[in-house]
Amino acid sequence: MVSTYDHTDFEQHCQPLPDVLQRLRESHERKFDEVLSIAQLKLNDECRLAHNGAQFTGRGFSALAHLIDMPPAVVNWLAARDYDHELSQFINAELLRLQSEDGQASRAERRIFARFRGDGIGRLHCRGLFSDRYAAVDSWPLMQMVTDSLTREEQRSARVHRMSYDGDELTASLFWPGSERVVNGEAYRVGVAVQTSEVGTLRLRVSAWIGRLVCANGLIVNSDLGEFVSRRHVGRIDMQELAQGVRGAVGCAMEKADRALVQLDSSRGIKVADADRAIVQLSRELKLTKDQTRAWLHGHDTTLDEPSVGEVSAFSLVNGLTRGAQNPEFEATTRTYLESLGGRVLAPSIDSSESTMRTWWDELQLRARSLSEEVVASFRE
Repeated sequence: MVSTYDHTDFEQHCQPLPDVLQRLRESHERKFDEVLSIAQLKLNDECRLAHNGAQFTGRGFSALAHLIDMPPAVVNWLAARDYDHELSQFINAELLRLQSEDGQASRAERRIFARFRGDGIGRLHCRGLFSDRYAAVDSWPLMQMVTDSLTREEQRSARVHRMSYDGDELTASLFWPGSERVVNGEAYRVGVAVQTSEVGTLRLRVSAWIGRLVCANGLIVNSDLGEFVSRRHVGRIDMQELAQGVRGAVGCAMEKADRALVQLDSSRGIKVADADRAIVQLSRELKLTKDQTRAWLHGHDTTLDEPSVGEVSAFSLVNGLTRGAQNPEFEATTRTYLESLGGRVLAPSIDSSESTMRTWWDELQLRARSLSEEVVASFRE
C-alpha cells in the first residue's frame, strides 16, 4: 500500500511548466544591461541613479557600497534613519575619489556592467553592478534549456515544484511524466533541481532531485560528479556548451535519482543510537547556523511521528534535514542549500554501497561521542 496521507501538500507547491516559462519570459523581456562609467553611477538626493532614475534593489545597493568600500553597517545605519540625502552625498564623494585616483594613476576609465529590470508598472530597478568578468545566465534562458531537453509531450505535462523567483534568483525543482516512483510503499517523484542567480549570489546548478510526496520534501542528489551542471557566473560561458551540459544532466537525472533512491531506502536499516548528538555533530561539520540546526532537530522529531518511519536511522536524520529545510522562516536559497546537504549526508557518493554508507554513519557516531551533553542540549533550549 502506498502512503498518501499528505500528498495534497506536495501538489499545492506545484505549477505547470508552461505557466512558469511564460512568467519567466515576461520578466526577462523587462530586463536590460548597460555598461556605465563611474560618473554615471552618481546618485540623486533620493539615492536613485541620476543617470536614468533607477532605484536600487538591496543587492544592487550592496554592490555599489562594495565598489566604494563603504561598510554595510554604515549604509544600513544611514538608510534606517532616512538619511538618503547624506548617504547619496557620501557615495558621490567616494565615486569622485575613485575617478580622481584613476586619473592620477593614468588608468583607463572603469567600466561597470550594470543590470536593470522593470517591474511592469514603469519603475526601473538597478539590481547589480559587476566587472566585465561577470557571465550572465538568466533564469528564463536556463529554464528554457531544461525544457528543450524534454520531449514535447513531457514539456506539456511537466510540473515545477516549490519554485521561488524574485526577479533575480531562481530555485525550483522539475519533474515530468514517467517520474513516479514507489519504494516499499513510499511514493516519490524524481527529476531535476534548478538554481541560478542573475546577480551573482548563487552558482548555476542543474542536479538530479528526489521529491518525497508524503511530506513534500525535496532532496538534491550529491552533485560532486561530472554528470551535473555547476558553474560560477564568472568568465566566458559558451551557451551552446551549457545547453549541451543541461541536456546531459536532464537526460541522466532519473537514473541518478533512482540510484540515490536505493541508497535512501537502504538508509532505513542503518541505525543511529543518538539522533540529537549525530545531528549536532553533522551541523558543526557542515557549519550550519544554530537556527538551521534547530530546524533539523525539529524536522527529525516530525519525521519520527510519521507512521512509516518510527525508528531513528540514517533515513530519519536525512529526512529530518530536508524537512527542516522547509521552515517558513528560511529563504528559498537556504532551503535549497539544506536539501543539497541532504544528498551529501545520505552517502559519501552516489556510488556508495550500503556497507560503505554504514561505515560512514558509524564513523560519524564515533566523532559525535566527543560532544558534551551541554553542547547537545543547548540546541534544544
